[in-house]
Amino acid sequence: MARDPLEGRYPVDVGGEYRGVALAGQAMLELRADSVALLAGADVAPQHAQREFVIPLGRLDGARYADGLLTLRLAEGSITLRGEGRLAAVGRDLVARACDPGELTLALRTLGSHRAGADALQKRFFEPLLSARKRLAKASEPRAQAAALDAPHLRAAYDGLTLDVAREWGSSNAADRRAIEAHLGERLEPLLVSLGTLGDGALALRAASDDETIVAWRVWASAARAVFAAADRCWPPVATLLHAWRPSSRPSLWRRLFGGAA
Repeated sequence: MARDPLEGRYPVDVGGEYRGVALAGQAMLELRADSVALLAGADVAPQHAQREFVIPLGRLDGARYADGLLTLRLAEGSITLRGEGRLAAVGRDLVARACDPGELTLALRTLGSHRAGADALQKRFFEPLLSARKRLAKASEPRAQAAALDAPHLRAAYDGLTLDVAREWGSSNAADRRAIEAHLGERLEPLLVSLGTLGDGALALRAASDDETIVAWRVWASAARAVFAAADRCWPPVATLLHAWRPSSRPSLWRRLFGGAA
C-alpha cells in the first residue's frame, strides 16, 4: 500500500517548535517518500544554523487541517503551516502514507504449505483474513482501514467456521460434534484473543482526535499484524486435529484422539 508523495513544493508560513528550535517565518514544504521537509529561509530560525528540517513519517503523531492551517503533531513538538488550499490534500497524503500497514499476509507462512495441510479446508480457514486484506488494500484513511479489517466481523466468521466444521466432521454423533467444536475453540483461542485486542484498537482509533490519529493507528496496526500472526500459529494444530480424525459414528472423537484409534 505504499503511496507516492504529492509532487511539488508548497510555500508556507511556519510557526511552532521542532526539537527545541522555535520556528517562525516563511519556508517551502517538501513531501518526500518517507519524510516531510521544511526548507527554511534565514528568518525562520535565526538563532539556529539549520535550514532544512526533515521529519520522518515515523515521527509524525498526527496531522490536522482546519481554517487554512495544517498542524503537524510530533513527539518533538508541534508545527503549524499556513498556505495555499492544497495544504488540506497535503495533510491527507501525509496521514495516508504514515498509516501504511504494509503486507500483513507475509505473516501467513503456513498458507499454501503442504506440510501444514494445504487443502480446501486451509483455504476456508484463511479466507476471512484474505478477504479482509483485499478490502484493506483499498483503504488509505486510518478509520476506513479499521472498518475493512473489522474485528467483530472476523470473529463471527471464525465462530461460524467452527460450527460448520464441527457439523461436517462430527458425522451423526452429537457428542462428537460438541467435542470437536470445543477442541477447535481451544486451538483458535490465540486468534480470538488477538481479534479482541484488534477490536479495542479500532474503538480507540475511531475515538482519537486528528492530532492523535496516527498514534492510535500505530497501536491498531500492531494489533492487526498480531491477528495474522496468530492465525498462522493456529492453523497447524487445527489441521492436525482434523486430519487425524475421519467422520464416523464410532468410535467417538474423544476415543480417536486419546484412545489410539486411527
